[in-house]
Parts: sequence; structure tokens; C-alpha cells
Amino acid sequence: MRSFLVFVVMAGLGVLYYYQKQHEAAPAPVATVSAKATPVPQLTPAPRGQASEYNYMKRALDRAATVRDQSRDQTRASQDP
Repeated sequence: MRSFLVFVVMAGLGVLYYYQKQHEAAPAPVATVSAKATPVPQLTPAPRGQASEYNYMKRALDRAATVRDQSRDQTRASQDP
């Protein structure tokens, strides 16, 4: 009996999904771009260490990169004859 109820619920969800897909709004047509459109300027990344005070994720990534570079330099220096 439980498996029958699970089947009925799954079938109902399938019917609802099918109904929703059939009645979706058609996507809007894409406008064509003229040949004389202005080019989009390329984005340039911010220099390392210039993160905002509130951008803690960027500061953490900057610090990790700095530590990585220092570690590489130290390893290279210690391996030089």
C-alpha cells in the first residue's frame, strides 16, 4: 500500500511538471545587433592588495597569493647552490 502511495505522488509530480513545461511562456525573440555597435571595453582586474575594507574575501585571496609567492621565493632561494 505504501509503494502505491509513493507511486501516486511521483506520478502526480510528473503530471504537474509536464503541465508546467507545456504552458511555459515562449522565450522572447533576441534582438539582432547592428554592425556599427560600440565595442565593449575590456575589464581590467584590480591590482593586488587594493581590495576594499569590506571585501574580506578578496583580501583573503590577496593574502594567500602573497604568502604563496613568498614561500616560492624562499624555496627557490634555499635551493640555489
